[in-house]
Amino acid sequence: MERELLLVGDRLGEFLEADNPDDSDVVNQGLHLYRQGLVEIKEEAADTIAAEVQDVTRHKARLNLLFPQEGSCTCESRFICRHQMAVFFSAFSEHASVSDWLSEWKAPKLESPSQALQQVKRASELLKQAEEKSIILDKSYPSWKQFVNVTFSEHVEPHIGVPNYMMENYIQTYFKRLSSKAPMEREWKLLYQFVTQFCTLQLTLKMIQLHKSQTQTIRVFYALAVDLAEELHETVQPLSRQARPFAFDPFVFSIKEDVAKLLDGVFGLEYEKIDLYREIWTYLFSNSSWRREELERIKEELPDKYMGTTEKTSYSLAAIHLSLLENQDKQAFELLHELKKEACPYIFYWLNLLAESDNRSRGIPFIEFIIANVQDFLADLSDYYQRVDFVRTFTTVISSYCHKLKRTELLEKFYRASLPHSYWNYANFLFEQGQYKKWVEMHIYSEISIDLISSESIKEVVSKEPELILPLYYHAVQEKVSLKNRPAYKQAVRYLKKMRTIYKKTKREDIFERYILYVADSTKRLRAFQEELKRGKLIDV
Repeated sequence: MERELLLVGDRLGEFLEADNPDDSDVVNQGLHLYRQGLVEIKEEAADTIAAEVQDVTRHKARLNLLFPQEGSCTCESRFICRHQMAVFFSAFSEHASVSDWLSEWKAPKLESPSQALQQVKRASELLKQAEEKSIILDKSYPSWKQFVNVTFSEHVEPHIGVPNYMMENYIQTYFKRLSSKAPMEREWKLLYQFVTQFCTLQLTLKMIQLHKSQTQTIRVFYALAVDLAEELHETVQPLSRQARPFAFDPFVFSIKEDVAKLLDGVFGLEYEKIDLYREIWTYLFSNSSWRREELERIKEELPDKYMGTTEKTSYSLAAIHLSLLENQDKQAFELLHELKKEACPYIFYWLNLLAESDNRSRGIPFIEFIIANVQDFLADLSDYYQRVDFVRTFTTVISSYCHKLKRTELLEKFYRASLPHSYWNYANFLFEQGQYKKWVEMHIYSEISIDLISSESIKEVVSKEPELILPLYYHAVQEKVSLKNRPAYKQAVRYLKKMRTIYKKTKREDIFERYILYVADSTKRLRAFQEELKRGKLIDV
């Protein structure tokens, strides 16, 4: 532990600067808390020390002995806080002098020859940057792509492996550098934004593949890739809608080769890549001859050697999409049915796309595909909330289709196929359709307590088909009696009274009388329940 504390002391001395007012406050406040004896160490491990620090309120602080900047505290500070410093001083004092550490920390830092050389290097870099600012990039895809690659290699790649918060700072600097070279013209500026983001996404995916064994690094680049994919989605449509100079055509044509690489399965993030591929070919690459050419290329890349691989799925999805864009629906659905359940998440994009077309009915086969495969797909999802979210997401778009095309039977099939995750939506659907018998049966089958059903819904069913609601009350009475406590017995009696009212309304009191005799006889050993039955005047006193 002594070695680790001496090491973390050196690192804290590097991170915190004595001439920085904020850092100085953190150190001094932590020292004050330590000297007042307000630190209570709870746990010491090989790489962390956990403690509670009594400040204005009590905080739980965890000092990371390997990477102090990655410690934590309930004060929610984004960096090293006074509570972590108090923990450090408390633990450090057991092995070395806190005063010596403070003296060394406050002493002026002498520059080594290597540091002096670094300063010279930084000055030369400033001159280089000044020269670069005067350079105007050619308006061509190769020129912009090369600039992105060089800037990425200078500002991001050399820092791989540093703590995440530092890596994020380097990435921000990288994007500022890209932004500084953006064209002034509005139409070119949007294209530049798209190209630089797209090229950065390619480089980010490459980093994920090259450094997949480094968990912390992967986390930063994975988040960056997801963000870039979303930003590109938001850029594609505005870019396709704006008036484009003729100079755009060779530019856009040059991007096609790199867009095709989105179908490669080596870098992960398959869903984000396919979604972006479809978006680009839908809105940016609208030339029909380009689409036919790309479709032929993909068909050639779909031999049996790809069977079962990520590329097989990616290329199949691309072929389906291009076929749809070229109105070759039959060919698209033949390819779709070969994919089975793994294609389910990708259907959402096509349903939204076809919802904007003049012929909404083209989306019906996609809905039928979901109905046929949703149960198998959901069974493969281990997380319950993922399953619920998937069903909820598709419910919105499928419901819109079915109501506008007057195909509510398809919507009901979808709800049935995705039970139990579609329970409440299905219940509302049945109620709105006036299918009260199915509505009641589903509640009973799903073992939903009548307490969770709105009283307004129950009143409406009672007013229209009162006898249909009775099975819910039978089920509720049995459930409450089985709980064997006084509050549940009282609730059961209330349900029995409502049943009596319904039987009177339908002029079948004799059935209720026989039922109440059965209930009283079968529960005669439950004295408290018998008392509630008498108090409710359901049986004779």
